[in-house]
Amino acid sequence: MDSIQNNLVAVLNEQLSCAQAMLSTLARENQALVEGDPELLNAASADKAKLVETLEALEAERRSLTAAIETTLTSTEETGSEPKWHSLLQLIAACKQQNQRNGALVKARTEQVRMALKLLRGSEAEFYDPSGLTPSSRSARSLGSA
Repeated sequence: MDSIQNNLVAVLNEQLSCAQAMLSTLARENQALVEGDPELLNAASADKAKLVETLEALEAERRSLTAAIETTLTSTEETGSEPKWHSLLQLIAACKQQNQRNGALVKARTEQVRMALKLLRGSEAEFYDPSGLTPSSRSARSLGSA
């Protein structure tokens, strides 16, 4: 029983370390987005993908260990991993929040690019087709013909 608990604490420690690395990677990703640095963005994205895989594997291991402990514990016993678990939940919430901010920044940059392309292409008068819709292909010229 003690070895399972020790393994659970070790896995939680690894998850905490990995989640902290993820938060740092998300900060690097944010910096790359703000600065418009594609090399830094690619590196951060690759690191983020690896960390996600690691976190998923650790979570599967944690669930397995937790299930093993739950079958052997009585309702009054504790594993001693609760403080680490709460710390991990807080860190994961911070990662989620940073990832959402990065997503909003990506969305804003995408909109800026879309507007710049629209400006470069110029605007033509929009006509309605027989169904009453404006065809988007008529207003889009290739940049080479602008």
